[in-house]
Amino acid sequence: MRDHGEAGIQFDPATEPGPPVGRAGPLGFSGFTILELVIAISLFAVMMLGIAATVDSGLNLTRNNRNRSVAANLAAEEMDLVRSSDFIALAPASSTQAVGDVPYTVNRELTWVAKGASSGPCDGSGGSPQVLRVRVSVTWPEMRGVNPVVSDSVLTPPVGAYDPNTGHVAVKVLDRDALPSFGSTVTVSGPETRTMPTNSDGCAFFAYLTPGTYTVSMSTAGYVDRQGSPSPSQVVGVSIGVTSSAEFDYDRASTLEVTLTADAGGTVPDDIPVVLGNTIFLPVGTKVYAGSGITRTLANLFPASDGYQAWAGGCADADPEGEMSGGAGAYWPGATRAAAFAMARGETTAGVVALRSLSVTVRDQLGADVAGATVVATHSPDQVCETGATHTLGVTDSEGELQSALPYGTWEISVTGRSAMSVWPTASLDPTTPTSPPVEVIVQ
Repeated sequence: MRDHGEAGIQFDPATEPGPPVGRAGPLGFSGFTILELVIAISLFAVMMLGIAATVDSGLNLTRNNRNRSVAANLAAEEMDLVRSSDFIALAPASSTQAVGDVPYTVNRELTWVAKGASSGPCDGSGGSPQVLRVRVSVTWPEMRGVNPVVSDSVLTPPVGAYDPNTGHVAVKVLDRDALPSFGSTVTVSGPETRTMPTNSDGCAFFAYLTPGTYTVSMSTAGYVDRQGSPSPSQVVGVSIGVTSSAEFDYDRASTLEVTLTADAGGTVPDDIPVVLGNTIFLPVGTKVYAGSGITRTLANLFPASDGYQAWAGGCADADPEGEMSGGAGAYWPGATRAAAFAMARGETTAGVVALRSLSVTVRDQLGADVAGATVVATHSPDQVCETGATHTLGVTDSEGELQSALPYGTWEISVTGRSAMSVWPTASLDPTTPTSPPVEVIVQ
């Protein structure tokens, strides 16, 4: 116990608490509590984030201004090169130039148009070509929403540069979304042969061609048209003073990888064709892909925005929405195809195509199981599979049984090397029912 001054106040450390922790004494703080420290750090972090965002925004603005300034100079240099070049030798071009550590892509587009034209020559109202419109655009990586630098000019051909007794071909190329396809390679061949890429309007305009018959073709690596052709072509005629037109839908090819499976177990024959459905397939909206193996890779597909429906079997009734010939109606009223596989440009999509499982039992006329019997399914010819279809389902086990799978439709089930007791039975695999009844084959 201690004596505190003249007042006689005493303090016993054994029974009375000392000064609060973190304080110098009863009158003030000597430091922060943990809660105060956390609040202070949080406020500091928020302030620093704001400062960092402001600095980053300023750096991006400075960087973008520098890149745009360099791009503008490159565009001006390219336009000067165009004006100093031989007019007849001018052609579309693309090049990459590195300035500092930034690669800039310089694209030069050339388009023949009529004087005062408000649309391009491939849009049907451009009129006869009179002047050459030159567009130079410059891009660079990480543009961060900044528009390319573009410079435009118009050149008038020298007098006598072209034979007036000529014609022209305008080729329009669109992607799957009906938007212009830039940079697609187009070739016209006939009395003359010329090649050029499409411009930013998806247009390749071949001016002043010798009259005659020309083949217009596409040839961009990795691209296909709606029918899956990497090099589609059209034939056009060129007449004096006339602009002939051609149009293509052309986009990066996609791939569909499908695996054939039995919906309720069983072995799938490895020679079942796969059919794709989409209205782009002319003339009936379907395309049959023959092949072998359980997994099939269907390449060179146009990346249709609505995708592709797929099913197994090349005959008409294998299609859940198949129609009988002569307008007799649907094979399977109320049935619908499986959902379409979505396709992405230049990518591979994987999916499963299910066949209907089928159970087959083979017995002799005395009712004994027939093991080791080779079972075959046969489909009659129709308007789609004109010669019919035949598939080997497999071999029966020791109990005369076989689990296999088939496309939808009506199939005759037979055994190789044996005769039917009366007639071979049929199996009707209906997409509107969840399962198909088992088939019993009686052989002699």
